[in-house]
Amino acid sequence: MRVLKVSSVNVLGMEASSFFELSEQISDEIMFNLSSLKNWGAADGHPGQYRHDVIADEIATPQLIAAGLGVVSEESGPTGLDKSFVAIIDPIDGSTNANLGLPWYALSLCLVHKDEAIASFVKNLATGETFIAELGSGAEKDGHKIVVSGVTDIENSILVFNDLPKEHFGWKQYRALGSAALDLCKVADGSFDGFVDMGEGLALWDYAGAALICREAGAKITDSESNPISYELTRMRRTQRRQLVCAGSDELHNTILSL
Repeated sequence: MRVLKVSSVNVLGMEASSFFELSEQISDEIMFNLSSLKNWGAADGHPGQYRHDVIADEIATPQLIAAGLGVVSEESGPTGLDKSFVAIIDPIDGSTNANLGLPWYALSLCLVHKDEAIASFVKNLATGETFIAELGSGAEKDGHKIVVSGVTDIENSILVFNDLPKEHFGWKQYRALGSAALDLCKVADGSFDGFVDMGEGLALWDYAGAALICREAGAKITDSESNPISYELTRMRRTQRRQLVCAGSDELHNTILSL
């Protein structure tokens, strides 16, 4: 397989612009390599891992390390957590969708400094739609500012679920699409009014990038016990998962939690 070569960016003393540039280069290379991939089946690694997960990780993680970053990856584990800046990466969030040929899977990257998310990049690898956020500077989709819908009433809401609830609790419509990173970003841009995880919880790499994008777009995002999103990597357990609730208004968020 031909590999598209790109140069790494020196991001020691990281600025968001350098992080976004590196993320864009990585995503372009992943998309280029996936475009000629013939076998999207299972890999020989951990359960649920596909060949495209491995390919994407083998492209992304070495470049992040070469740029001076620590890395926490779903596919290859943590390295360099003592670094000042750490990238949390899900090389392909929505791997099953990718295997099925459904255009709803993404590269998710989050830059963490001193246990705080400072920049995020999420790109739909099938369509190229790209979301970014920088701490304190808002969120963008394809270069345009985004904000949440602001819907407050559950009966007017369109929710997106990770796993399905056992009973209807008042929403107008719902979707279940299979990529938490993209689902959350579509709450950030107002397409959906809220995200609810009804499953066994999400790992940090599933939601890290999208969580900052949601916050910067005006969403309220917590775990199911109202705890804020944490990026304390030194205390991270690889198996730890959290159920998340995200909504485009405080009122809707509180209603979902109460129900």
